[in-house]
This record gives sequence, C-alpha cells and structure tokens, in this order.
Amino acid sequence: MRMLFSLVLAGLALFGTISPALATTDFNAYLPINGALVTPNFKFTRVVYLDYPQGGKLKNALDGVNMTISFSSYSNNPSVRDLMNSMGQAMSSEGSSVQLTNMSLNYLAQISGGPTEASITYLISIAPTIGNYVLYHGTTTNVGGIMGGGTPFIMDAAWAGFNLNQPVKISTQQYGDFEINYPINLIQKELPTVYDIIKGTQAEKILEQNLINPSVLYQQQPLDKWDHLFDPSYVVSDSNSLNYKGTKVAVTTFSTGVSSLQSGAMNVNQQDADFTVDESYHIRTIDQPASGTFDVEGQAQAYNVKGAPAFTTTAAAAAGVSNTTAGGMSNMITYGMAGGAGGIAVFIFLWSNKKMKTKVYEVDTGPLQYETRQHWADQITSKTPIAQVSSTPSQEQPDWLCFKCGFYTLNSQDHCSNCGAARPR
Repeated sequence: MRMLFSLVLAGLALFGTISPALATTDFNAYLPINGALVTPNFKFTRVVYLDYPQGGKLKNALDGVNMTISFSSYSNNPSVRDLMNSMGQAMSSEGSSVQLTNMSLNYLAQISGGPTEASITYLISIAPTIGNYVLYHGTTTNVGGIMGGGTPFIMDAAWAGFNLNQPVKISTQQYGDFEINYPINLIQKELPTVYDIIKGTQAEKILEQNLINPSVLYQQQPLDKWDHLFDPSYVVSDSNSLNYKGTKVAVTTFSTGVSSLQSGAMNVNQQDADFTVDESYHIRTIDQPASGTFDVEGQAQAYNVKGAPAFTTTAAAAAGVSNTTAGGMSNMITYGMAGGAGGIAVFIFLWSNKKMKTKVYEVDTGPLQYETRQHWADQITSKTPIAQVSSTPSQEQPDWLCFKCGFYTLNSQDHCSNCGAARPR
C-alpha cells in the first residue's frame, strides 16, 4: 500500500499544478513578427482588509459603508497622455526601446464595511498601444540561419517589467483629479475620517505601496524560466489591425503564474500589521502571484539583449528542433508521462476492485451461523439433497414437502409450518 501511495504522489508531482486566483499583476500580449502595433493588457489588483473586532473609531467610520468608484479614460485626456509618457520612461529605464502611441484606462475601487471588518478592492486595467518592439528583423527563408526557419527575429520584452513608482493623477468628470497608483490616496479622498484615524500608523505605510508595478513578473520568475508551448497552427482571431484576418500561424506561448514541478511554487504575498489608536486594529493586504502570457509569432526562445529580457524567434519551425511544451519538455516526454499516469490510474482501479470483491465474500457473522434459504426446486437439484427417499420401508422420512407453498415441514407435523396447509396423504 505504501508503494502504491508513493507512485500516486509521484504521478501528481509530475502533472499537478496549483491554479492561482486573481493575480496582483495580470498581463497578456501578442507579438507578431511583422512588427505591427500591438495592444497588450495590464491589470493590477489589490485587496485590503481593515479589522476592528473591538469596535472603536474605525468601526464607527466604516460599518455600513458600501461605495464604488469607477471610471474609464483614454489618451485624448491630457492626464492619460501624461501616464503614457511616464510609462514609456519607466520602460526605457528597464532597457526597452518601445514607443507608446495610445492608451486606454479603466479604474474600479469597491469599499464594503461590516460590523467587524472592512474590505477595499482596487482594480486598474491599462491597455497601451506599443510599437518598435522588433529589435532585429530576421528572414523567413534559410539564409545562413537555423535550418528551415531563416535568420531569427529578436523582440524586446523588457517593457513588460517596468515599475511606475510615482503618483498618477487622472482628471475625471465624476471625481475631479483622482490619484490611482497609491491605495492610501483613495482613502484620503473618499474616506477622510478613516484617513485621520490611520494616519501615521503602520497601516498608512502599507497603503503607500504602489499598484502599477508589473516588475514582479520577472522578479518571481525570469523570462527564460517561464513555461512555453509551440503551436504550429495557432489561429489569430480579431486581428484585422495585424493584417492576419484569422490566418493560421506558428506561435510560441510563454506563461508564468502557476506553481509546477518545473517552475516551483508561486507564493501569495500577504502583509499583516497591528496598530493601535483608540482601540487595537489590524490591517492585511493580499497580493496573489503575478500571471503573464506572451504569444510570440514563430518558434521562439527566451533571450537576453544586454541583460534585458527578449525573444528570438523564427517564422517557421526550425528543422531538427522538436516542438516543446511547458518547461521545454518534448511532446514525447509529455505523452510518456501521461501514459504513466494513466497506467497508475488503471492499476489503482483494478486493485481497489479486487479488494472490494474480497470484502463482499469475507463477512464475519460472529458466533451465529446462518444457513442460506433455498427454494424447494433448488434443493431437489442440489448435490446433497436435504431429504433422501429411503429404499428401506422402516426408515422414517425426516420432513415432508408442502405442494401448496413449496416449504419443507418436519415429519412430526400434520400441517405446513409456513402456510398451514394439511399434509398430503
């Protein structure tokens, strides 16, 4: 049994992954070889809890509060253009040469206060339009490059790992000038009573950590450690701006944010702090592991350009290079692992089925012995009949058969002990 359990654990270790919930940073982008403008999406999420189990001023200020702040804005807004310029400078400081030409922004904050706890959820979604990410234009034919794939293209990926650690004020019609990057500013603007309570405490320091910070994508896992999968028949839909119109292309997908045997554990970042004002309070923030996806056209590999993350890719699959799956494992290895897991499952099924059948027939009845009841016809055909007809007239028959119900009754009784019918003469 221990050996079986070890085999099961080994199978789970090979295939098991732990899917995260919503990530603090959630990123996805598609990079075509032709260098057309692309619109990646960045989402930043944080959940803050303020606990006041003993009541006090925080309870008075937050209990029963239910508030939603939501707005959208675009690069025709001068404040959004300022954000676009700040992001471009932050990307440049990471070694990127991309250019931002457009941007859309969505902001959502929800405040919900209860009798012992209040929660504040922040969600920022930014979709910039990016160009100039192709650092070197390769060829789609074999010109001294990788056999079958042409000379490689090199694509910039450093821009995805920027950190915007500065105030971001957005001009809105509903809320006026609204700072979105630091959680404390929402409280200061919309809940000034709460801000006066936590001002100068450890809670304020935690709430001063910025939200727009996708650098965690590369901090938790370098690009060359991301899981990757080559798909030679990827279909690009909704891509008229890329001039593909649903065409099948070869694409390599790079992803991070899921714990696995290859990439290791992705841990939740939770910060906790106690602070005292009029009563004892507690604050905690929860940041899930960052998740990110790059879909790079061609057969791509992670690369470095002067220490900055990048991709090298060929338009078609290179000859002699097998398709790879998560962690760079070949398809044959993956199929073999799947077959091994299936074999373990079949073995467990057969073993458990055999044990179940054994248990059905090995029933401990204790000191009582039970005799299986049979129909009279079964007893007639039995190898050891219950009643044998004696060839000697002097031998007494042990019981007699009731032809009305088929029940055997002792010879000393004149009526059937089952239905009461008279004994035939």
